[in-house]
Amino acid sequence: MKKLVTAAAALLTLMLAWPAAAQFAKPEDAIKYRKASFTVMGAHFGRVGAMAAGRVPYDAKAAAENADIAAAMSKLPWAAFPEGSDKGETRAKPEIWKDSAKFKEAADKMQA
Repeated sequence: MKKLVTAAAALLTLMLAWPAAAQFAKPEDAIKYRKASFTVMGAHFGRVGAMAAGRVPYDAKAAAENADIAAAMSKLPWAAFPEGSDKGETRAKPEIWKDSAKFKEAADKMQA
């Protein structure tokens, strides 16, 4: 089962990364992509966090599967912050574009 979940996470990663590799046709596409990436990642982090906080019973298998998916998803949203995607339906802060080196450092740290 773990292999199936890992394979599914890898496939999902590739499917979601495909548009980023081809660049985004419109800033709205980048915003939708990164929102979707953060939503899926947050859902899986939340499941692990609920176990860690004792809000739900601990299940080692489920925790590992959710952590694997969250780790795979953590690589996706960073390509979706191109110039011009700072306007529209986004909560991204202006500092992302003003200090992109610091933003990249934080993204790299999250994935480490």
